[in-house]
Amino acid sequence: MKQLRIYTLKNKSAALEYFQHYWMKHLASLPKFGIAVNDVYLGADENANKVMAIVSYPSGSDPKTLDKEYMQCTDFKNDMAGFDLSNIVNVEEIWMSERLF
Repeated sequence: MKQLRIYTLKNKSAALEYFQHYWMKHLASLPKFGIAVNDVYLGADENANKVMAIVSYPSGSDPKTLDKEYMQCTDFKNDMAGFDLSNIVNVEEIWMSERLF
């Protein structure tokens, strides 16, 4: 199962900080929970305050449970240390089922 996650941040500066410094840490910590990071993008133009990630969950897993466990773990807390979480104003989750090619 793949999911597109769109993080909307307060402004472009917060998005850039989140993208460059904090998402890099998630690349090491998410796989410990079976969550693979396929791609991470920083928005452009009118979407410059957004960070978009495509992640994959293991077949047969419960993504909500995995997300909850991850966000309560020490690795996540260490990943986010120093970042003001109130800078993230919205998270949108879009499930994707098939790929054309």
